[in-house]
Amino acid sequence: MLKSWVECGQDPSLFWRLTLREVRVVIDGAVARMKRDRDERAILAWHIAALSRQKKLPKLKDLITNDERRPAPKRSWEEDFAGISAWFKARK
Repeated sequence: MLKSWVECGQDPSLFWRLTLREVRVVIDGAVARMKRDRDERAILAWHIAALSRQKKLPKLKDLITNDERRPAPKRSWEEDFAGISAWFKARK
C-alpha cells in the first residue's frame, strides 16, 4: 500500500501518520484525479485533431465555456438558524 501511496505522489512520511481508511480515501482521490486528467488530455487531443481539419475555425468565445455563476441569494441569520434547526430535528 505504501508503494501505491508514493505512486500517487504523496509524502511517504505522512503515510505512517494516517489510518488505513484515510490512506484509502487519499489514494482513491488521487486515482480519480488521474483519470480526470487523462480524460481531459484525450478531449484536448480530440479537439486539436477536429479543429485541424476545419477550413474555418470557430470563434474562440464559442469554444470557451462561460462559467459565470450567480451569487447565492443573501439569507438572514434567522433563515440559516431555521435551516440548521430543521436539520438537527431530522437527525433525531
